[in-house]
Amino acid sequence: MQTVNLSKLLKNFSSGWVAMTADYKRVVASGETLKEVSDKVEKQKREDVVLIPAAKNYRGYVTSG
Repeated sequence: MQTVNLSKLLKNFSSGWVAMTADYKRVVASGETLKEVSDKVEKQKREDVVLIPAAKNYRGYVTSG
């Protein structure tokens, strides 16, 4: 599995939740709550997303694809 540097892509998101494409190349939605982001993703009819909590530092953050 390839290592992905989330810090550049998510530098403008330090709180709440973020939805990004499953290839980790683009943010498609963000919001303060998981429900808010989930609703935005559902309205876009997207199925290729990964939901993650926003943070000030993504060092050591691990996810699987």
